[in-house]
Amino acid sequence: MRKVFMKTLNKYSSLILTSTVLLSCQSSKIEKAGFVQNLEAGEEQTIVTYGTSLTAVGAWVGQLDVLLEQQFPGKAKVINGAQGGANSAWGVKALDQKVLKHKPDTVFIEFAVNDAVERRKTSVEVAKNNLNNLIERILAQNPQCEIILATMNVPVGHTGVQRPKVDDYYQMYRDEAKRHGFKLVDHNAVWKDLLEKDPALYIQYMPDAIHPVYEGSLKIITPHLVKELGLKGGDASKSQLAPCWKYMFNSMDKIKKDRKVTRAEYELFWANHFKMQDANKDGLVQPNEYPEQGIFNHFDANGDKLVSLDEYQKVYAYHFEKFDKAKQGELDLKKLKYNY
Repeated sequence: MRKVFMKTLNKYSSLILTSTVLLSCQSSKIEKAGFVQNLEAGEEQTIVTYGTSLTAVGAWVGQLDVLLEQQFPGKAKVINGAQGGANSAWGVKALDQKVLKHKPDTVFIEFAVNDAVERRKTSVEVAKNNLNNLIERILAQNPQCEIILATMNVPVGHTGVQRPKVDDYYQMYRDEAKRHGFKLVDHNAVWKDLLEKDPALYIQYMPDAIHPVYEGSLKIITPHLVKELGLKGGDASKSQLAPCWKYMFNSMDKIKKDRKVTRAEYELFWANHFKMQDANKDGLVQPNEYPEQGIFNHFDANGDKLVSLDEYQKVYAYHFEKFDKAKQGELDLKKLKYNY
């Protein structure tokens, strides 16, 4: 009798466990974004991305555009309405021109990273009020418009020092997405995971300490976006748009202004970047000046708890060598291919 009882109990325990696992899988299943569902139904969609330089010069926007064109030819229009240096106050002022005039079906919004800049004195509460101003006006134009909020990467080095409470601003976006019932694309969580596990790769993907470059978008941002939106896979590398690299290389071309970047020009750019990390101007970067220990240790090749300009430059040599495939010692910006 006891054997029969135990066999029956085990049977029902297995059924309960199986049901629990199935329910868990169902609850964790990511719901497709509304614009993706509409595209699948054959409807044309206009998507506007709105935010800071992380979007304005973010290669992920072009990569998303390419993926949508691959999956839904001629159906999706992606408009980048972001602005470098912008925060939510700019977003409120520019909404009509940058977003509403396009009559979007979906709007991505990310301003938290620049609202968090301490010297701008934009509190979390003010940032939240600005965000809700955007939301109300977008929905006033089109109550059916889909709004997707996004947290972005982790600013490091001097860009992180300038944003000591950036996590609070990102959390506000999470809270507001939940309160409104909006989809949230939490890029910040993915970047934090990479920063913890592979700081050397983190700074490779985000060399200037704030803007992910083409490769960072291709390997981190776009795959996460695809997953969270419920898109099918595709070949995002077909996008040739690399606005962040183009901006940096144009900034480097200062000596001759000949649309070529020599190694000397390249190194001068990163020497100036080093000076931004060196807050006390003693010619060395100390741990308190670059708080992310993993990245600091990556720069600190000799382990003396100080980073010299030479050590700093050696880390950045990677990108020049990667672009200079012909080993000519200079990069021809007219011929450069950015999707390495």
